[in-house]
Amino acid sequence: MKKVAIYSILSLLLVGVVVSGCGKRAKPKAAAVNNGISVQVAYAHTGSMASTVEVSGSIKALKSVQLSAKMSGRVAAVPYRENDSVGAGAVVVQQDTSDLRAQYQQAEAGLQSAKARLSQASTSAGLSDTQVEAQIAQAQAGLESARANLRMIKAGARIQELASAQNAVASAKANFENSKVNLQRMRDMFSQGAQSKQQMDLTQMQYDVAAAQYDTSKQQLSLVRAGARAEQVEAADKQVRQAEEALNIAKSNRGQKSLRFEDIKAARAGVAQAAASLTYARQQLENASIRTPIAGTVSQRLTEPGQMASPGVSLVSVVALNTVYFEATVSEMDVHKVKLGQSVQVGVDALPDRKFAGTVLKILPTANTSNRQFTVWIAISNRTGDLKPGMFARGSIEVARHQNICIIPKDALIANGDGQSVFTVLDSQAKLRTVRLGFQTRDDVEVLSGITSGDEIAVVGQDKLSDGVKVTVSR
Repeated sequence: MKKVAIYSILSLLLVGVVVSGCGKRAKPKAAAVNNGISVQVAYAHTGSMASTVEVSGSIKALKSVQLSAKMSGRVAAVPYRENDSVGAGAVVVQQDTSDLRAQYQQAEAGLQSAKARLSQASTSAGLSDTQVEAQIAQAQAGLESARANLRMIKAGARIQELASAQNAVASAKANFENSKVNLQRMRDMFSQGAQSKQQMDLTQMQYDVAAAQYDTSKQQLSLVRAGARAEQVEAADKQVRQAEEALNIAKSNRGQKSLRFEDIKAARAGVAQAAASLTYARQQLENASIRTPIAGTVSQRLTEPGQMASPGVSLVSVVALNTVYFEATVSEMDVHKVKLGQSVQVGVDALPDRKFAGTVLKILPTANTSNRQFTVWIAISNRTGDLKPGMFARGSIEVARHQNICIIPKDALIANGDGQSVFTVLDSQAKLRTVRLGFQTRDDVEVLSGITSGDEIAVVGQDKLSDGVKVTVSR
């Protein structure tokens, strides 16, 4: 029984050895290993590559205005609608001007009236100055004549005295005739409103004095001829006193000159005030025509004829589409790379098939404290007007460019403990190469060392490779 058991165990061991030996010889996958692992390849090539900073933001316009009224009023007309082109200075909203025109006409009439009052005051002052000096001269002459007459009477009548009396009569007569002419002229001017009642009374008094002097001189001549008497001396003395009084009155009129200047000054102030009122009325009339300060396109029409416009409430928006720019944000880690004049490729979500060329126009000096982002203005051409303010945009700012460099697809990279590696394919065998990288884009990468242009690089299936393994290139 023991021998049978031993033989059974040996038989089983022999069967296991046979089966094991058969398994080693089979190796059904050996043919596949010999054929190599299937990979797809690309070639490292020489070219240029740019380092970019990716940004995003909105399309805005340098020239964009919200137009509102400066004063309350009813809207009479709105000539333009959305998307209409307007030139600088065009009236985009017209308010009703009926009341404003009436106020302007009233102010214009007020100015004309003020100018007329100034002209009247100036004319009156000019005539009064001339008359005052003439009156003083006449009164002085009359006084000298009266004094001479008194002396003559006291000295007794002589041939010379008679001649003097006759001359006095002639002088008094001339003075009387002159006063008469002045009185008639003053009456004409007073009736026309060009002279005051005060001036009229003064001229009348001068006429009366001249008439009295004339009469007195005639009496004196008669007395000289008849011979001097006590009454004659008394009359001559009285004539001297009258002449002195007339001279004092004429001189006192000089004091009224300052009053006439005050009248002119007040009239000039009235003209200035009336002119200011007219300017204000004209400005109010102009304010009723709301004009756009820029040429552009109407983006919003927020009012209609018949509605009331109030100050500060937007009525029409105008944007200059040829001044649009891309306002982007850059992180504080990348802002030092961005310089004025750098080129930018811009894309907008609203126009997915379009790319727009731009340049860095301005870098604002301070960051947003909430997200530490800097604002960058990028100038872009918008000749066709397709870019509209408010569109979301993305851009790539080219901050540097390398020429004649080795470039491979980014998909070929394999991360390992030493950094980045790639598998090259040479004679159907994979070779692991450690590479040092430079610039990178979304699809490609610059290789500074490790491979050279023309090397065949595995880009698909390289994750299954190991150094020295046999590969089959799948075309």
